[in-house]
Amino acid sequence: MSTGLESWTPVKEVAALSPFSGSEVLLTIIAVVLWIVFHIWQLKSENNAYDEQVSKQQ
Repeated sequence: MSTGLESWTPVKEVAALSPFSGSEVLLTIIAVVLWIVFHIWQLKSENNAYDEQVSKQQ
């Protein structure tokens, strides 16, 4: 089984295989921030829905 590569080329020349190389840290930070924001929004939404249900029961 062969990869089809005939020689070891520098990483900068293989950019088409990995167009966003070097931005993994930035993308990870963005993903973590969005994940935290989503959870904060979800908690607020669920708390509001819970408060509405409790107020309807009283």
